[in-house]
Amino acid sequence: MKKLLFLFSVLLISAYGLPALAADEKQSEEPPRNEALEAAQDFMKDLDETSQRHFSVLHGNYNLIKVVETVRESVDEAVAACGKANPDMKEALGTRFGAWKEAVRPVMKEADANVENMILAQDYAKPKEIRSFLKMVDKARKKQRDAVERVPVVTPEACQNLLEKMDDTQENMIRLLKATLVSLPQVMQAQDDERRAKVQAEKEKAEAEAAAKAEAEAEAEKENAEKEAEEKGGE
Repeated sequence: MKKLLFLFSVLLISAYGLPALAADEKQSEEPPRNEALEAAQDFMKDLDETSQRHFSVLHGNYNLIKVVETVRESVDEAVAACGKANPDMKEALGTRFGAWKEAVRPVMKEADANVENMILAQDYAKPKEIRSFLKMVDKARKKQRDAVERVPVVTPEACQNLLEKMDDTQENMIRLLKATLVSLPQVMQAQDDERRAKVQAEKEKAEAEAAAKAEAEAEAEKENAEKEAEEKGGE
């Protein structure tokens, strides 16, 4: 998982314009465990399909929020390091990052509230059980993050790139957060469509069975009538 975390850091660099990060880690011969994934699978194993879908969306939304928080922390570290190494850029970086945070904050707040509403709206687990799971995920994420030493590259070129990419970073973070606000309605709509299709299929099946039964009864009555007519004709 250390390698995955470092890879994630590299992806943040390319996707969000963060200064490069140097990492120092010890290699382990044993395959790493993904404790968060194992816990999620264990949490869902006894849930029905609808509840699993809801929990997956909740968990995914929570993870997206945490991705944004991680980027915010990384940018904060990079801005501080760049300002220290390049005093002439400190004010510009600080001012732009302040605006970055102000733009992201209300959407982050809304996304957090959406996850909380999802926790309260479900009936397959106690809210405290889900919150306990999410705290465990946070603990595992912190453990993974702390396993890699992150050292921002603070050359003037890297710090200028950070400043220039702040617009893109801000836009990408807001887009990620807004995605958490529409995912649940989409899932609920899909579930409604699925339920309606199931009800319609059951209705059509019942109608077909009723029609077949009526046809069989009519055929039986016809056969009985013909039989009775034959019997009367033979008297």
